[in-house]
Amino acid sequence: MLDLNTPIACSYIVQYTVFNGAVEHFLCVLTPAPTVGFHLKVATAFDEGGVYMDKSLKESELREALETCAAEPVHIPGIIQPFACLLASNAKTNVVTYASANCDAFLDMSANEVLGKNLVDILGSETIHQLRNLASRSGFSEKRMTMGTFEVAGALVEISAFQSQDFFVFEIELASDETFGGTDALKSMSFLMAQMQSCETQSELFNLTVELMRHMTGFDRVMIYKFDQEFNGEVIAETCRSSMQPFLGLRFPSWDIPSQARAIMKQIPLRLIEDTEQIAPPLLAASAECPPLDITLAACRGVSPVHMEYLRNLGSKATMTLNITVEGQLWGIISLHHRASKVVAPKLREVLENFVPVFSSKLLSIRQKETLERIRSLDGAIVSKKHGDVKIENMLPEIAPTILEVIDANAIVALSDAATHSFGSSLPDAKLLSALLAFSREQDEDVVAIDNLAMAFPAFAKLTNGCSGVLITKISEDKAVCIFRNEITKEIAWAGNPEKTIETVEGSKRLTPRGSFSTYLERVQGYSKAWSQDDLYFVRHVRTLLHASERQTLLNTMYRQQSLMIDELNHRVRNILALVRSVSRQARRRYGSLDSYAAAMESRIRALAASHELSAGSLVSPVSIAELIKKEFEPYGSIAERQTIVQGKDRNLRAEIAPIFSLVVHELVTNAAKYGALTQESGKIHVLLEHLPDGIQITWKERGGPGVAHPDDTGFGTAMIEQAVPHEFGGTAELIFEPDGVRAIFTLPNRHFDDVAQFSELSQQTPIEINKPVEFIGSNLTAPVLILEDNFIIAKEMKDQMVEFGVSEVEVFSNTSDALGHLELEAVSLAILDVNLGKNTSSIPVARKLRDLGVPFFFVTGYGDTAAMAPEMADIPLLTKPVSALELQDQLVRLTT
Repeated sequence: MLDLNTPIACSYIVQYTVFNGAVEHFLCVLTPAPTVGFHLKVATAFDEGGVYMDKSLKESELREALETCAAEPVHIPGIIQPFACLLASNAKTNVVTYASANCDAFLDMSANEVLGKNLVDILGSETIHQLRNLASRSGFSEKRMTMGTFEVAGALVEISAFQSQDFFVFEIELASDETFGGTDALKSMSFLMAQMQSCETQSELFNLTVELMRHMTGFDRVMIYKFDQEFNGEVIAETCRSSMQPFLGLRFPSWDIPSQARAIMKQIPLRLIEDTEQIAPPLLAASAECPPLDITLAACRGVSPVHMEYLRNLGSKATMTLNITVEGQLWGIISLHHRASKVVAPKLREVLENFVPVFSSKLLSIRQKETLERIRSLDGAIVSKKHGDVKIENMLPEIAPTILEVIDANAIVALSDAATHSFGSSLPDAKLLSALLAFSREQDEDVVAIDNLAMAFPAFAKLTNGCSGVLITKISEDKAVCIFRNEITKEIAWAGNPEKTIETVEGSKRLTPRGSFSTYLERVQGYSKAWSQDDLYFVRHVRTLLHASERQTLLNTMYRQQSLMIDELNHRVRNILALVRSVSRQARRRYGSLDSYAAAMESRIRALAASHELSAGSLVSPVSIAELIKKEFEPYGSIAERQTIVQGKDRNLRAEIAPIFSLVVHELVTNAAKYGALTQESGKIHVLLEHLPDGIQITWKERGGPGVAHPDDTGFGTAMIEQAVPHEFGGTAELIFEPDGVRAIFTLPNRHFDDVAQFSELSQQTPIEINKPVEFIGSNLTAPVLILEDNFIIAKEMKDQMVEFGVSEVEVFSNTSDALGHLELEAVSLAILDVNLGKNTSSIPVARKLRDLGVPFFFVTGYGDTAAMAPEMADIPLLTKPVSALELQDQLVRLTT
């Protein structure tokens, strides 16, 4: 028999499976395979008699299987799940082009009868009218939206919709009264939110969440499953029936969830599979020429047969997953499993979808608080060096013990061509240290993490001296810092054998789902303890301090600035729990329906996340002023992009200065979003960068927003804007509350800029005239524009567009009688009329009055070509909702020129 303690390669893995008391040993050689992005395990095994058994996989077969898996078109499966039926109609003509084969179970019509019909004949004109209003909202092609409950074919159904390319896609489900724990969903969501506020650690949050999810949904098993950097997953919290095998602590390999599936998980917060043994209805098309329909956003999107087989092997009959994204990255999932088929009611799913961003926000706040505590421990360790020599080699004895303790490392080394300074034990050989310094110079990333030095640097595999892990951070072009961890031997508990198994299906190689999920232990050597995201974040902060010291920056200034940033962020972290609770309570008090509650929750959570997104760590390199300003506008998306212009000649702030100035800009942007120009679509913000002989002048000007008055008291934001620049930078700051908008002027001296970098001229944009409104269509109008529209959201959007076109006066009405009354008393220049106003009324009487007065007008409709138009109005232009800004502009130009 082979001695498993004898190394046969630079690194090796000993594996054994514990199953029914039997132990099977494997010897595995680990070799890199960078062309396919994974480590190929070539495994050999010996039976009880020592007879060799070949269990190796050919690399070409494995690569083909992975490519087949990655190429599976999960967004166009061609099937759906039977708990709903799906229709897709042309967005312009309303003709049904796609229909699922199970339509007769929901519509009392077969799929063949549905295809080619007008959607109005299937769902009714009022339903389609509401669809057109829904389609007018932003994000209709990015998110599935609930239309409501309707009576179709004698039954109550829930209908949701979204846009996929040129088609409106509908999902129709039977309505259900199922709610949380027998109470209504609104109260249950409030209860869930209130319970989360008591959590102060991640483990408390995870354990409470799985218990509440299981109690409120009735699933047999609920797990929280966290991804690592390579998207391997680990079950970090779980509750399940006592008769079920627990998975807590087990790992799942990354190929269990292919990359294209993870991409979809970032788009949709919830995924339901009602039955892993279901017969999936196919999605039929009106003709063979129709391309496959993208139903990524559909709740009833069909499931890959391979994934169904995987779930059956796992013992699940039904599943639901809540996909958790934190700071734009897929963090993990809340995974629910049931041993019987289960359909979760649409309203319940909608509430859970709104729970996802709340959970993410809460998780982020706890993680941020824990990281701040680690940073404070480092700041405390360097207080004694504030007034002394701040070179790295002299700081190292003071800060190294704290760094090594915080991230559980063994040694730290400052490398340069001139000398090597170290603290700790078990350092690699000098030749390997030189290779690490050369490696750092080639890196663009601020911190590089390696957990197997021998594999990363095979030429120096014998020179590691027991070090397997290293974090490498470049301080300057000729200096780097390396933090080392020693090798550990560890056992990883997998849910089943993680080895890839291949089968041939229709001539193509594919990965086969694991048949057993019994605990499989993998003993790994040659690696250090894995580096976490918190470790990397902490080392980035260390890099910032060391980078500043190398630039001969006074450490007391750096410390004061960082303390200000951390205190402000810590203040926001402490408040986030109260803010989330306030969001829940205010929405609960104000909104009675689930739809309005969900909308309020979603918008307020987005605002909360945007206000919480501050730079907790100092910037590590010179920062463009223009980019810093633009970054502060990012939480406000296209609104800010459309309403702001940054012009002038850019300059780069020094790293230690940027954080404080970013806080000043943050307060200006926040004020504009709450009270100033960003509160109205007519508002504009112009930021001008001008070079002076001794520095730079930055002018901020708002206009077009609400009236402005000087505040009675001075809060934190006003104090930051007026005092930070003079106090910290020796510059000047002036904050002026003019009637037409806030104006701020700052000057920053030259010494705060990185003059090595080339100054760049910002791209030329049409400047915003600070004192004059934009004139376009409005210049041709002598009287107000009349809008007759019963939907408030659409009416407001049209009015805002009129303002953008330079129209100074817009009169909006929701019913015929009020519009006619206005026309009896006042003149208008032109009118926009919604044909159907609800309650079986139309705008035709207003149209006749306008024609008698000689006032130009046009119609908009949510019914498309089916709208019942009076013959006398056949020559009047008719636009179909949603009306784009370009269509509206074109029609207005035609009527005003």
